[in-house]
Amino acid sequence: MSVDTTSEQQEQGNNATTQHKERWDTEEPHTTEETPKPAKAPLGQRMQASLSRVEWRTTLSIAALMAVTWSMLFLGSPILQILAGIVPVLAGLMLGKRVQGDWLAHGLVLGFSGYFFGFLAVLGYGLLTEVGAFPPLILQLGPDTAPTEATVGDLLFFYATFSAFALIPFPAFGTVMAGRAEQRNRELQREITERGGRLERPGVVRTVEDLQGLSLPQFGSFVLNLYRKKGFEFNDYRFIDKDKHLDLEMSYEGEAYLLRLSVADKVRPGTIESLVQELRRRSLPKGVVLTSTEFTPDAAKAGKDRRNLVLIDGQTLFEIAEV
Repeated sequence: MSVDTTSEQQEQGNNATTQHKERWDTEEPHTTEETPKPAKAPLGQRMQASLSRVEWRTTLSIAALMAVTWSMLFLGSPILQILAGIVPVLAGLMLGKRVQGDWLAHGLVLGFSGYFFGFLAVLGYGLLTEVGAFPPLILQLGPDTAPTEATVGDLLFFYATFSAFALIPFPAFGTVMAGRAEQRNRELQREITERGGRLERPGVVRTVEDLQGLSLPQFGSFVLNLYRKKGFEFNDYRFIDKDKHLDLEMSYEGEAYLLRLSVADKVRPGTIESLVQELRRRSLPKGVVLTSTEFTPDAAKAGKDRRNLVLIDGQTLFEIAEV
């Protein structure tokens, strides 16, 4: 008796497909989680936050000084009017050096408040001329009109027409420029403090005696420039041991080197041992001890049998520089 297995096999295949599909549908899809970027606050909120951080006392004080100086020069002779053009920028530079951050907000507050203070100053001057406290100002209000005594309205029109462009954008420009420059100077000073000092430009080295006369910061620049010429890349530097040593971190063809510099009369074994410990602590492969003078016999012996360490005295370094 024959058995029809075709329909039975087909049914089994359909069941297997259905079961596989059910497993696929019940499994959670694999998704790559991405760190969401923080949403940027609306412009209005950012402006409000910047204005809340404005140092009002400092800003308004400089704005008042700028307004009075501008008004005195602007309403004076043509020569004084030319000098008045630098007042808004100078005020911005003055403010930018005194505040930290939000320079645009500070500059805009300086400009608008200075413009308002100047308006009040011109108004007060005009009213005093009306009562005879000051002689009236002679102004030429148009290219085809003769100079005449200016009324209060003329003074305010003259001020409002020619002062808005100078007193609003230029203080903001000066504040932003000075603030950024001051921030860069602070960051540079902080880096110098963290490194223990700054490298100094060496004088001309014609003899070994000139090399031996270099200070540690000058010797550091000399070695740095020399190794750069030999193809090394500079990474960082740091003064250590109360300015007795200077470490230069450099690399050559992807391999890191730590150079320890000294200008002591004679380099002793302690300098060698401290560098060996530093190499071991930081897992650095190569170290070099350089001096503008010479090593004591004990120091030369301490570094002689170390494969990852090279000692270079002043005479050898000078000969390398002359090649």
